[in-house]
Amino acid sequence: MSESEKKPMTREELEKEIIKKTREDKEFKKTLFENSKEALGQLGVQVPEEVEVKVVEESSKVVYLVLPVNPDELTDEELDRVAGGYCTDKDCPPGALGYA
Repeated sequence: MSESEKKPMTREELEKEIIKKTREDKEFKKTLFENSKEALGQLGVQVPEEVEVKVVEESSKVVYLVLPVNPDELTDEELDRVAGGYCTDKDCPPGALGYA
C-alpha cells in the first residue's frame, strides 16, 4: 500500500501509538502534557483550533473512565467529521479533523 493509499488510523490505534511513544520518549511525554496539540502534530495529527485536548495519566489509585460524545449533541457537520475516523496530515484534506 502506497503512502497516498494509507488507511486512516482508528482512535484505538492512535491511542496505542501515543502510549508507546510516551513510554519510549520522555520528551514527547512532557510535550504531550504541556502542549498536546504540538505533540500530536509530531505524529501527523491535525487538531482544529477550536478543539481542546486534555491529557491525564492514570495511577494505581486513580482510574479515568472516558465517555464518548453523545451523537444526539453533535451537528450534522460534526457527525460527518467524526464518522470519517482519524487521519494524518498526509491522508486528510486541509482542515480535516485529526481524530475521531
